[in-house]
Amino acid sequence: MANVLTVVAKLRAAKDKGDALAALLSEQAAVVRNAEPGCLVYRVHRSTKEPELFLFYEMYVDDAAFDLHRKASHVAAYRLRREKEGLMDGAVEVEIFRSFTE
Repeated sequence: MANVLTVVAKLRAAKDKGDALAALLSEQAAVVRNAEPGCLVYRVHRSTKEPELFLFYEMYVDDAAFDLHRKASHVAAYRLRREKEGLMDGAVEVEIFRSFTE
């Protein structure tokens, strides 16, 4: 599918918070998949070498679907909880790609 947005993001858990962050990320992934029909893929991965390191792989049908995701109340609630519980070390690294072939 041409014009699909793919988001690849990395984030690192705070010291001794990897399992708590993993639990929150699992919850969030389920909510996104259920609430956002424009989200084609939303998968969270955990490094096999560095258990504090997580990677998101997300695909959206178009810009509007990704914009809806970014503005969704469940995403805001996730970010707030993540910060309130001190689950992260550093900022999220995000790369956005657009497909150009079928």
